[in-house]
Amino acid sequence: MPPHLVSYVERKDVEPIREYLSTHNLGINKYRVKVGEGVSQCFGIVSKRSQPPDLSRQSWLHPELHNMLMAFGEKYVKSFISFTSIQVNVNYPCNPHKDLGNIGNSYIVAFGCYGGGELCIEDFNYNIYLRGLIFNGSEHLHWTRQWSGERNSIVFSTLKPRFPLLRSLNDYTAVIVDGVWKIQYMEEGVVKYLWKGNGLPHPRKGLIKS
Repeated sequence: MPPHLVSYVERKDVEPIREYLSTHNLGINKYRVKVGEGVSQCFGIVSKRSQPPDLSRQSWLHPELHNMLMAFGEKYVKSFISFTSIQVNVNYPCNPHKDLGNIGNSYIVAFGCYGGGELCIEDFNYNIYLRGLIFNGSEHLHWTRQWSGERNSIVFSTLKPRFPLLRSLNDYTAVIVDGVWKIQYMEEGVVKYLWKGNGLPHPRKGLIKS
């Protein structure tokens, strides 16, 4: 199926996400240097090196944002695709690339206050400002055109796992506990929580650096 634009997005549904991104630093993703340099972090289920995929560190560092992304996905994305992961880009220039770690179609939409910044897929430009686009990023070369201003985008996709998943994205829920946003999940019948300072162990914790 070729890339195709779908429904428009109401500004009120991305404004809380935009406000959160403007006041919280997600940090530079040093693992996407070939694609581009800047703020591009993945929420939801991600690969964990030589371990089964599991919840992204970003999700339990920013459970409130995780909750906003899941609400957006429920309203705008699930009628088009199933997804395991959400890439959040903040003023992030993407060089031509394919999403080799994904499988099937993705959903992307951009928002903010900017001019230019169309998404280029092969030989076609798409204006994704407040309008969703369905495309297969694992098969089609794509990149962003130059822009001016503040340009954010979110990409809902399905991870191509190298190992069986321990839990699905729906096994994790963002909740407020004692006034603090946390990620809730079940492990062996026990309710557990993840949040800043109490997250999943790093896959390379305890290993000696080479």
